[in-house]
Amino acid sequence: MSVRFVFLAAFTLMLAACNRSPLEVVVSRCPAVAIVGDMGTLTRFKGEGRTTNDVQYTASIMDVTTECTEGESVRNTVTFYVGGNTGPAFAGREVTIPYFVAVLKDNSQIVSKEIFDVTLRFDRDGFARSREVVRQLVPTIEQARRYNYEVLIGFQMDAQDVVYNMER
Repeated sequence: MSVRFVFLAAFTLMLAACNRSPLEVVVSRCPAVAIVGDMGTLTRFKGEGRTTNDVQYTASIMDVTTECTEGESVRNTVTFYVGGNTGPAFAGREVTIPYFVAVLKDNSQIVSKEIFDVTLRFDRDGFARSREVVRQLVPTIEQARRYNYEVLIGFQMDAQDVVYNMER
């Protein structure tokens, strides 16, 4: 037997073992999930200063995972962590920070936006971490087929916070 024949036979067996066509396209109606670029990190300062000595705390959204179920409707559960560390100007043990979860349709139209609060309780070393879970529902599979949905997460910021993140 030639090497070419053995290779071809092995490849054919591997494809048969997969029990599905390698050309099959699977379309998911689950929404894409992302952290909004300049809104995934928040640095709070004490007063008007913007030096490292003026930092109260810095928080970041991280480790985003999603679990989606498609049936008569599309149910999406997004889990992520908000972590933070204190700076030299921090006084206290905890902070409460607002964040948003927005659902967009066809990458442009905001379908919903909810604002949630996360409370970070800092340990003696100045670190904190909180696990957050949010759920979305597209009521009918027909809606999910008709539009592309996307879930965006970020901190609820004022204009100064956004400018700071863009400049750093």
